[in-house]
Amino acid sequence: MMNKLKELPFVSYRPSYEFLAFYRIFFSMFLLWSGVADNSWIHSIPNSAMHPPISILSFTDIVPSEAFFVLCRYMIYACLLLILIGYKPRIFAILYMILYVLTNNYAYSFGKVNHDFIYTLPIMIMAFSPWNKTFSFFPEPVKETDELAKSWPLFMISLIFSFGMFTAGFSKILGGWQSTETQYTQIFFTQYRFIIGWNDLLSDFYEGINSKIFWEALDYFTVIFEMVFIVAFMSPKFFRYMLLVTIFFHLNVLLMLNISFMNSIGLYSLFIPAWLLPSGFRNRIKNGMLRIFNPEYRKAAIAVVILYLLVLKIFNINTMGSVINGFFSLIAFCKLSTPLIVLGSAFLFSLYLLIRSLRKTDRNNILK
Repeated sequence: MMNKLKELPFVSYRPSYEFLAFYRIFFSMFLLWSGVADNSWIHSIPNSAMHPPISILSFTDIVPSEAFFVLCRYMIYACLLLILIGYKPRIFAILYMILYVLTNNYAYSFGKVNHDFIYTLPIMIMAFSPWNKTFSFFPEPVKETDELAKSWPLFMISLIFSFGMFTAGFSKILGGWQSTETQYTQIFFTQYRFIIGWNDLLSDFYEGINSKIFWEALDYFTVIFEMVFIVAFMSPKFFRYMLLVTIFFHLNVLLMLNISFMNSIGLYSLFIPAWLLPSGFRNRIKNGMLRIFNPEYRKAAIAVVILYLLVLKIFNINTMGSVINGFFSLIAFCKLSTPLIVLGSAFLFSLYLLIRSLRKTDRNNILK
């Protein structure tokens, strides 16, 4: 039993080099789309107002100049672009996280601490995976240790995510969510609808539900769903099923509370069972990526990175964000249409993969 547990991080996941490389490209583009926060406003805050949480800034009360935060922002963009083209992605992923954590620590020193760190976590951990062997302008040679390094980063991320979900559920138990006297989901819904004023999408529909059983069931579902994650990471198959439920959960949170968890899709995409996709589709994607990320075009790739940063500097335009947001603006139908489209598409795609997995299981059973 102990041997199986020791081997679990190294045998749980078997992604291909192509999938890991595709994820490097996808996730760096996803973060570029999300954009990098402009924290230059922090320089205007007096040193006396700085009260950082326990962090790397706990031993200082000095607020850097505006130029420091502007430089950090450009460097973060440069890191993402270099990871995208495959130029020393491990080094620049580590540098990205250092700069990200540092600048966000300053932002958190004057107000609310966000949990968006979890959404950028893959870029740090996946930097130690062999995700730059192909689909790269600067590919790295295959090493003997790469086979083991395919699995443990994914396992580590699933473990961290599972523990985070479990602690969320555990804190709800401590807060009394299992009590039938109070319906906490309904309380949160009322606060967001009438106090904050988030009342789009299905908010009116949920406002018309007065059933105590319905709201109590949502309380219990939320607690049980989050608590189950304490064992989900032990099985990749079960973990993927739980991610499907998570996307459904986040979609309903968006519809009810108007809270977007769109940024979480970048993390969930790491666990796509790519082998379930039709082989013809996979081959077309592979051939297209090989044509684009041709090492012969590495000088052009560096030129594009420089041009991207110049546009950002001169016009303050994040090209990736502008293009993708411009596309979504063309098909927008409400204020929250972008997260609704992204989460809804992710849920439908997950259902599609689930159906294909069941069909493959049935086919294998017939052959037996």
